[in-house]
Amino acid sequence: MDFVKIRGKDLQDCIMQMKMKHGPEAHIYEHRVITEGGLFGTGLLASKMYEIDVGIPEKQNSKDRIEKKLKDLKELIKQKQKPELVASASEKKYSRTIEAVRPYSERRKRVSLPDRYEPILIDEDDPIEENLPSLGMSIAQAPELYEKPKRAQNLEKLAESFRREGMSDAYVEELIQNLEGHLSSVDVSRLATVCEKAVSILEERIHVDSDLFSGTPRGKRKVIFFVGPTGAGKTTTIAKLAAKYSLHMGKKVSLYTTDNYRIAAIDQLKFYADAMGLPFYPAKDVRKLREAVIRDGSELILVDTAGYSHKNPDNITKLKEFYQAFGEKDYIENILVMSATVSPSNAKSVASAYDLLGYKRILLTKLDEADFLGSMVELADTIHREYAFFSVGQDVPFDILNASKKLLAECVVYPEKLKGIAGEVFDKT
Repeated sequence: MDFVKIRGKDLQDCIMQMKMKHGPEAHIYEHRVITEGGLFGTGLLASKMYEIDVGIPEKQNSKDRIEKKLKDLKELIKQKQKPELVASASEKKYSRTIEAVRPYSERRKRVSLPDRYEPILIDEDDPIEENLPSLGMSIAQAPELYEKPKRAQNLEKLAESFRREGMSDAYVEELIQNLEGHLSSVDVSRLATVCEKAVSILEERIHVDSDLFSGTPRGKRKVIFFVGPTGAGKTTTIAKLAAKYSLHMGKKVSLYTTDNYRIAAIDQLKFYADAMGLPFYPAKDVRKLREAVIRDGSELILVDTAGYSHKNPDNITKLKEFYQAFGEKDYIENILVMSATVSPSNAKSVASAYDLLGYKRILLTKLDEADFLGSMVELADTIHREYAFFSVGQDVPFDILNASKKLLAECVVYPEKLKGIAGEVFDKT
């Protein structure tokens, strides 16, 4: 392995020089910021430069040297298998004598292998990979032969925080590598700078759409089924959105429920509808729902559905039967309502189960009760879904927010922000 130094105006310039001069097999072992020039050696008016240490694998090796090396390694293995055979003092002395008379460029260095192998002598200018085949070892099995550059302390601290929030190791590593590529060696020494850039990178991975009419063709009525497991907060959230769109935005809104299992849920939604002066229709079956839809003159229909266990896909599929009640003038969408307090594994299971309904957006509830949101960011990113709204409390109609990339990213990097999160305030139009 040969080592060279490369200087450039910034880290990207150094990397480009490395790739152009030494090809894709070259690797960075260390990088630093240096100063160059200056007035009378004082550093005054000196220019800042970046310098990297690059390792370059040898492309060719002497055939005779390789064969001899393999022979020596095999002999050492045999000696290890017979511990009673110990090299004599004269052999060791002979080895040291030979080593002393070799030219400096050909001298060999001692490399420590795992405990089950004796130390071996290898040439400094030979790739390590070629010393391993006769031992039956791979690079992954002998990581101590390579010294990986240590990651900055602030990056490790942030990575550990992401893991505590429920993000997978693979997703955390992807984020940190991306983050590391956008920071200089000076930036990574400042935790505030690292966190600010992490927020920016997370924002790029979050997608939001807080318009309930989004995607609705001109001239069609929007019908939204709010689906999700029991206890996710669908009924209260629907009441908040009904108030937002009717009282604040002046839209004609009507409320429906297909939940025939919980009488309390029906009464609760009816109470909110009466308080806001909105039409309310409890539909026991498709026929009743169709009759109500025909008489309905609203432009936005919000449908509360029964909460089903995500482990029973048959019940989830039954929701599609209610679609038959709507006609050509209606544009139907499903929004998945999910609590921010569930575990990462449970959230994945719920999201996968309700995929049968083809939802595109997620409404996240109970942010005020959650400790972390990292796993929710990873979930939406990996399944390519958008966030629509955030529910942040029980107060109707105020405890709801339009989904925000910046807010969600900041809550991941600074989890303490969740404690002070509050809903929006609006006046009746």
